[in-house]
Amino acid sequence: MENRTEVTWFILLGLTNDPELQVPLFVMFILIYLINVIGNLGMIILILWDSHLHTPMYFFLSNLSLVDIGYSSAVTPTVLTGLSIGDKVISYNACTTQMFFFAAFATMENFLLASMAYDRCVAVCKPLHYTTTMTAGVCACLVAGCYICGFLNASIHVGETFSLSFCKSNAVHHFFCDVPAVMALSCSDRHVNERVLIYVASFNIFFALLVILVSYLFIFITILKMHSATGYQKALSTCTSHLTAVSIFYGTIIFMYLQPSSSHSMDTDKVASVFYTTVIPMLNPVVYGIRNKEVKSAFKKVVKKIKLSLRLASHGSQSKLMENRTEMTQFILLGLTNDPELQVPLFIMFLLIYIITLVGNLGMIVLILLDSRLHTPMYFFLGHLSLVDFGYSSAVTPTVMTGLLLGDKVISYNECAAQMFFFVAFATVEIYLLASMAYDRCVAVCKPLHYTTTMTSSVCACLVIGSYTCGFLNSSIHIGDTFSLSFCMSNVVHHFFCDIPAVIVLSCSDRYVSEMVLVYVVSFNVFFTLLVILISYLFIFVTILKMRSTTGHQKALSTCASHFSAVSIFYGTIIFMYLQPSSSHSMDTDKVASVFYTMVIPMLNPVVYSLRNKEVKGAFTKVSLEIKLPLRF
Repeated sequence: MENRTEVTWFILLGLTNDPELQVPLFVMFILIYLINVIGNLGMIILILWDSHLHTPMYFFLSNLSLVDIGYSSAVTPTVLTGLSIGDKVISYNACTTQMFFFAAFATMENFLLASMAYDRCVAVCKPLHYTTTMTAGVCACLVAGCYICGFLNASIHVGETFSLSFCKSNAVHHFFCDVPAVMALSCSDRHVNERVLIYVASFNIFFALLVILVSYLFIFITILKMHSATGYQKALSTCTSHLTAVSIFYGTIIFMYLQPSSSHSMDTDKVASVFYTTVIPMLNPVVYGIRNKEVKSAFKKVVKKIKLSLRLASHGSQSKLMENRTEMTQFILLGLTNDPELQVPLFIMFLLIYIITLVGNLGMIVLILLDSRLHTPMYFFLGHLSLVDFGYSSAVTPTVMTGLLLGDKVISYNECAAQMFFFVAFATVEIYLLASMAYDRCVAVCKPLHYTTTMTSSVCACLVIGSYTCGFLNSSIHIGDTFSLSFCMSNVVHHFFCDIPAVIVLSCSDRYVSEMVLVYVVSFNVFFTLLVILISYLFIFVTILKMRSTTGHQKALSTCASHFSAVSIFYGTIIFMYLQPSSSHSMDTDKVASVFYTMVIPMLNPVVYSLRNKEVKGAFTKVSLEIKLPLRF
């Protein structure tokens, strides 16, 4: 890749160079973006809040709103930056990332529209079989399939585009890194890449479009068999709105992608792109939700609840209300086991694990600080990973050991909230640090000559600060979401620490919304970071396969195997624990799984990431000799 691609950044020419149009366009785009974000986020919250909207149709609609925010956010901020401060430069990696997420979310939108058309077809044509056909499992599979197809399609497009050579102009005649606009800059033969783009895009578009058209064909046939004039008008009105949005979406995509890049008129493309990157995501909440009576009713209900809450707050009743809702002042942690014979062996085992964790991770931090040879991005991330491992292990293990040794299983309400907060925060920081480390290794292997200019001190600092910010923000969301529930019955936590699913099941209020927030937020964090790790290693393996050295193969594969082992255990237990409703949890199984990521993984990380590393071994030997030398005298 180094020899083939010499372009390290691109210049986005944007919509226009006319200075007089910059401010009006900026105002227009920021208004559209705000309406888009508020409309789609509002739709998601409304669907989560109102139990009347917990149906397949609105399940698809909430995912559509999420996707609309995603693919609009992949483009609009870049456009706004270019219009406001004139910064039109985008790095090679940033361009790749933007193209990937835009293509992924746009493809998801494509397949979600098809899934929604199928859902409406079943509802209209087979109303008596609707509940047995569109089950929760079927809906989940359809949505999961949409996301998988999206990320798979994006991987193909990005791989095909950036496998080309870019050695001439770096001026992208567009306002974002769109596939045809970037592909047109290639100085190598792009015929095969264009064919792949056309075939894959054609399949995605026409398959989804076929599902939509066939679904509506069955709907219209069913409508024609009806004898009610009101039914005719209602169904046709609904179909017209849906087909209008679909026509705009598919029309612009077909216009943009299903022609060779040589025949593109970039100015026409840019105008067409505005519709499906900014306008359609803004219109979707209106087309699919605001015109719907159930959504209107839910919105009015939420507004009334908010007004009622404000009235209570103005009369000084809010604190009294919270006291009446939550009567719990303490929780009882059942721990791992009640068998007296296992208490001492478990205490000794956990004490040894905790000591190894402390010595291993704190020792790693000290080693990195003392040895100047380890002052590199890789060990900068590793130092923070060790600090985080120490943090989230310390949030849990002392409580477990106290319970085993003294039998003190009582934890106050505030202590439970504090433990949950710091555990979730450090665990979230951990997953983002793992993703940052994967990206760092990807740059080191795939772009060794650009490593020092890409992984600068400021970039590393931003990645680490971003990890901590995401961690504490995520933790705040979960704590607020969990402890806003009422706890007025049992206070027995079927776990060895205050974990979210174990505490949330004790609530005596409706916890559906809280569970959905947990699932959605954890899903985003886990799958986003996992996606970064998988894509990073995909590029690493592609680079390794191009190497001719057997030693290089073995060394790289050995490193990847160790990393994947730790990542698999960590992500596997998190997915197993959190990405299912609490009603389907087996707490005994959860407790065993939790031991791995609360105690074992923090102990193993220094070994997996460093003790197998020659530089760390060399630094350890050097520090040991420096300590021994003064002792001799």
